[in-house]
Amino acid sequence: MVQVLYSLLKVKSAMQYKEKLKNPKWKSFSSKVLSKDGYTCTMNCGWSRDNGIPLQAHHTVYYVENGKFVEPWDYQVDELVTLCERCHTIIHNQCSMPIRDKKTGKLMNESKAYRRTRLAIEKKESNEIN
Repeated sequence: MVQVLYSLLKVKSAMQYKEKLKNPKWKSFSSKVLSKDGYTCTMNCGWSRDNGIPLQAHHTVYYVENGKFVEPWDYQVDELVTLCERCHTIIHNQCSMPIRDKKTGKLMNESKAYRRTRLAIEKKESNEIN
């Protein structure tokens, strides 16, 4: 039942989401994400703005608070990664993004495919730090 409610919430929010990405708050926030990642796709393709490929900020998790998705710019910068347009499309077509309750942190969903992708990104980032 909870999964069904969140699926319906996600569909409704997706229609409004594209409009929110035009908001100056998102433009400012997403540029911080791209800067954090050196304007380079964090997946293995390694494309950067120097290649002329559009780069996008990708949420690694979505939060729900009081029955609504949290605004796309109301996240910590490290909860997003930079992806090229191609990798971003692949991620969204192949994976279901995890949704967490903002207050409790409880995971509402996470597919196996997305978990593998998330863990690969986290491993890559960990290796870069060490």
